Amino acid sequence: MVTDKQMTSAVKKYNDIMETIGYEHNTIGTDWSENTDKWNLRDMVAECDYTLSTYYEWGHCNAEMKDSDDPYERKMWRSETARLKRFIDRWKPFVADMKCYENHCSNFDNA
Repeated sequence: MVTDKQMTSAVKKYNDIMETIGYEHNTIGTDWSENTDKWNLRDMVAECDYTLSTYYEWGHCNAEMKDSDDPYERKMWRSETARLKRFIDRWKPFVADMKCYENHCSNFDNA
C-alpha cells in the first residue's frame, strides 16, 4: 500500500524525469499533461519501463544517443537510463496489486 506522502513523492520524481527527458506530455498534474489524470503508480512505473525500452530500440532517437560521437549525448543516455531504472526499481515492489489505467507497451501492463 502506498501512502499519500509516498505517492506525492513518486509523482514529483516521475514528473521531474519526464520533464528532463522531454516527455512533458506524460507528466501528471502539470500544464503539459495529456490524458494522465487517472494514472496511478503502476502507470508511472509502466511508462518509465516503456520509455526505458526506447533507449535500447534500434532506430529510436533515444537509442542513438548511446553510440553518438558527441560525448554529451552519451552522458545524457547514461543519466536518463539510470534515472528511469532507479524509478522502476524503487516503486515496482508497490505495484504488484495495482492495475494500470491504460496500457503502456510495458512489462508492467495488466496481464
